[in-house]
Amino acid sequence: MFYDEQTMGADLSVRAFSSDKVQRLTGLSKRRLQYWDERTFVSPSLSARAGRGRRRLYDFRDLVSLRVAIELRDAGVSLQEIRRTVEHLRSLDYEHPLAEIRFEQVKGRLYFQEAGTIRAGQQPEQVIATFAIPFRAIVHRLERDIARLDRRPLGQIERRRGVLGSKPVIAGTRIPVASIQRIARAGASVSKIRQLYPDLTGKDIRAALAAEAAVRPRKHAS
Repeated sequence: MFYDEQTMGADLSVRAFSSDKVQRLTGLSKRRLQYWDERTFVSPSLSARAGRGRRRLYDFRDLVSLRVAIELRDAGVSLQEIRRTVEHLRSLDYEHPLAEIRFEQVKGRLYFQEAGTIRAGQQPEQVIATFAIPFRAIVHRLERDIARLDRRPLGQIERRRGVLGSKPVIAGTRIPVASIQRIARAGASVSKIRQLYPDLTGKDIRAALAAEAAVRPRKHAS
């Protein structure tokens, strides 16, 4: 297998990453993540109910899959060829092929190692040769980037030009303060809100609720 819990930090094996954080870690747009999910190319392994819809929650293995797919695309491998290879590997009972199989591209052609052999993406049933490619660097880069995101200021609210029309958001995220306030008004507890927004801490949520409380007296006075 490409990685296991010994390869990454133990805490990452139980982390859930929202679409917002996944966008920042991968550079993929929300629309691209949704498209890949709908096409069952790379789908989030975790999910949570959010109103009438479903909130996409990814685990570390999903992040690895996305990073591998991006690197292959940047190397010139077509999405069609990657998808065809993924579908073939799933037929062999690989649940998350992009995180379980070693890949390589040569002049825009995709090759992968399966059962000790190299196979071509366009003809996955044909054995080419044997080889081994280290992918540990992808895991290490993800760990570094996640640690950098985790160092964001907690319990603060900010406005950033170009982010949600400069509306107030939780610092270091794209999560609107108004969304937290709306869910709380509907009766959700802090722990429930954290289930819906796993990137937030209790300190972040309390800051959002305090901001609403600070506005109410001014509105009442006017």
